[in-house]
Amino acid sequence: MTNQENDKLEANELRQKAEAELKIRKSTNTFSEVDNLKLIHELQVHQIELEMQNEELIKAHELAETVMEKYVELYDFAPSGYVTLSEEGEITDLNILTAKLLKNDRTYLKNTRFGLFVSPESLELFNDFFAKIFRFREKQSCELVLRSETNEPCYIHIDALVLQATNICLLTIIDITERKKMELELQETLNNCKNLNHHFIGRELKMIDLKKRVNELLTKSGCEKEYII
Repeated sequence: MTNQENDKLEANELRQKAEAELKIRKSTNTFSEVDNLKLIHELQVHQIELEMQNEELIKAHELAETVMEKYVELYDFAPSGYVTLSEEGEITDLNILTAKLLKNDRTYLKNTRFGLFVSPESLELFNDFFAKIFRFREKQSCELVLRSETNEPCYIHIDALVLQATNICLLTIIDITERKKMELELQETLNNCKNLNHHFIGRELKMIDLKKRVNELLTKSGCEKEYII
């Protein structure tokens, strides 16, 4: 076989291999197109799923904001005072009523020690009370007097609790000034009644003693007793 014939044979073989490879590539391309359609379909479905999930997230976020607004409103305008204290006794959060009781703006009160607003006569009680909260980590209660620039004291009742596994202390404050005033007035009235009663009893005992002495004198002088005791 001549070189020319050999080259022709190799060319034919190469041609046949090329045609076979083309068929394979065409078959592969056809399969890829089907895959591409499936992939496009999956992507479209996934996109719709993401859009639906996004809508749900938006609704959940809006609901969370609504709930938060209601919580803030309930917290701020609650009939009781709410305060959050750090372990150092600094105010980290408080509602409107607490700010009124402490007679200061909330912005000013934050990061300020709560003990600064306790009256000197109640400060030792508060310090002991606050120490017990973190020592025992269970609900503690006390009654004390807040500082006042006027002669009118402000009495409060405090319930406190430390959140589990934290150093955050939650305080609930109730203004009991009116109740305390009534208790003090009642106690004063009772004391006055006791004093008055003691006074009358003393007078009565003196009268009895005086009657006895008069009777004794009458008897000694030969007269009849004048008083029946």
